[in-house]
Amino acid sequence: MSMASDLVFDLTTYALWAMSVLTWTIALAKFIQLRIARRQVQEFEQWFAKCADWESLLGKVDGPPKGDAAFLSQMLLAVCHEYAGPSHASYTFEQLQEMLARDLQRKLAMVSRHKESWLNALASIGSTAPFLGLFGTVWGIMQALVMIGETGAASITVVAAPIGGALITTAIGIVTAIPAVIFFNLLSRFVRLHMGRLENFSEQLLRFSLDNRGRWAEVKS
Repeated sequence: MSMASDLVFDLTTYALWAMSVLTWTIALAKFIQLRIARRQVQEFEQWFAKCADWESLLGKVDGPPKGDAAFLSQMLLAVCHEYAGPSHASYTFEQLQEMLARDLQRKLAMVSRHKESWLNALASIGSTAPFLGLFGTVWGIMQALVMIGETGAASITVVAAPIGGALITTAIGIVTAIPAVIFFNLLSRFVRLHMGRLENFSEQLLRFSLDNRGRWAEVKS
């Protein structure tokens, strides 16, 4: 093979290996992130079900929030403090409920975007790696045909290198794409389960906040 063909083959192979490394790095980081997030939500839910009153909740979320459930609680309390002002005194119970629910949905969307970060990279790798491997295959066959034309011979010695390179890039492309697709599907499912749990908790938190609407002014700004 010529130096040009070596360069193209090397760049293609390195790109596929980089995709593979990125796939496993993202997958490992997201699995750890979601595992920690699930445990933190579970712990906060257990505490909320057994121990939560308005004063305890104010103390629980004071400071940096630990977990998504604590984050939602802290953000909702901040909204409650805002709505406790005189500008919202004329709002009915139903209007306050609708406004709080809308604010909670925005916070849930923020959490969802954070948990879904980098999943698009896995989807992109899963869809592009096979085509990049196919490009390597086509390039190897083209180089084999060029070398046959230059030498006038089609022996195994002439075509072994370019055909071998083609097979290698095809294999690497497949090996890179399969884990990316599997990880994307698994992580997407874990994110959906996590967000479903948070949505259930947010409904409990909304009811709890409305039941204590007379104490919203106690929330610190």
